[in-house]
Amino acid sequence: MSDEQSYLLELSPEDYQKATVEVGFLLDAFAATIDNIMGGNTAPVGRIAGRDTAKKLPVHLDNPTLEEIVEVLHAQMKAGFDFALKGEELTFKGCILRQICEVRKIETGDALCRLFHAYFDGIVNGLLCRPVKSTIGAIGETCTLKLDVQ
Repeated sequence: MSDEQSYLLELSPEDYQKATVEVGFLLDAFAATIDNIMGGNTAPVGRIAGRDTAKKLPVHLDNPTLEEIVEVLHAQMKAGFDFALKGEELTFKGCILRQICEVRKIETGDALCRLFHAYFDGIVNGLLCRPVKSTIGAIGETCTLKLDVQ
């Protein structure tokens, strides 16, 4: 058996459900703690983490556009997110965090979402080398963000 094959696991749908509940609990606790410590102002924490992540992504872009960055991030994050950019509006059709909010019975758009969007801003900022700030437009089965690049 090769090293690669030794890491393959047979997981049932029940295993995935249990993992979703556990990860959801941990993410909810993490976001709520950061939210409480920061008095609701989690954006700096998310942006710093995002910029750090941008440095570690296995991508190299020469003078990229916002559209190119969103395409790269979509490819990197497609297991949990389905998003697309049209103009300055980023639309999330599929979102693992929305599913976690449902499982945890927490409001979509609250601390967990705000922290993620600041994190996403930080990644884009790190790859674009320009400040980026998102504003939540719509929350629901499809969420939208307006991206403001400075």
